Amino acid sequence: MELLVFVLFSFLLLRLLCCISSTFKFYTKLVCYYLVLIIVPLVTIPLSIFRPGDPKNILYNSWVVHHIVVPLFGVNWEVRNEERLKTKEPCILVCNHQSSLDILGMMYIWPLFSPCIAVLKRELLFTGPFGIVSWLAGFIFLDRCNSEDARNTLNTKVKEVKEKRVKMWIFPEGTRNDNSTLLPFKKGAFHIAVQAQVPIIPVVFSSYSSFYKVCEKRFDTGTVVINILPPVYTDGLTTQDIPELMMNVRSSMLNVLTLGTNCNPTKERGRHIAES
Repeated sequence: MELLVFVLFSFLLLRLLCCISSTFKFYTKLVCYYLVLIIVPLVTIPLSIFRPGDPKNILYNSWVVHHIVVPLFGVNWEVRNEERLKTKEPCILVCNHQSSLDILGMMYIWPLFSPCIAVLKRELLFTGPFGIVSWLAGFIFLDRCNSEDARNTLNTKVKEVKEKRVKMWIFPEGTRNDNSTLLPFKKGAFHIAVQAQVPIIPVVFSSYSSFYKVCEKRFDTGTVVINILPPVYTDGLTTQDIPELMMNVRSSMLNVLTLGTNCNPTKERGRHIAES
């Protein structure tokens, strides 16, 4: 009984402090979020350990995030044009990268395009349960300090994408950016798409700035629109076409991100986007 009273009192005190101080609310929710990123993998690792490297292992985490974590933090995800993700053909998904909250959005829509492997920075492999569960799902970890090694790692996955018909999720900016714009893209995702001759599907998460802003110490409830752009086909493209392909994909994503979520670019082949 005393324990129950203590827990109830602590909960009410936390709620009161969160209402009084937005900074306290920000740090409380952020700490809870990172705790969740540890707890959820601890629950799902035993379910994945007997089939290491299987991309479908991540679906356990997706289910928990979708049904428990998303409602807990009050961040709603609205998916537009989700039918474009439901292809069974291999493809490269490229998405803007704003913060660690991107994990919620990824897991929310992951069942729509599974099986898929994500490309992450190598440091995440050593983040305890999160790194373990990502490794068990066959995710790729790149050393950002060694561009040649990163390039070779990605090149070895081209055959797997094509033959095993898996999709690949890549953040082409290479690092987080919460300024409601896009950093210059790195070429890795586009090299893979051209070498494997598979389409690129751009995914745009709308800005979090209306409810989540680190510099302002603000973490409220809000809605994120996930806009799935038309696939960009790479049939017949060569490495010489990569700079233009990369520029046009970035332009279409930036257009959606900056002008709003109602933008719906026309489906075009990679080499002809600039002509539309």
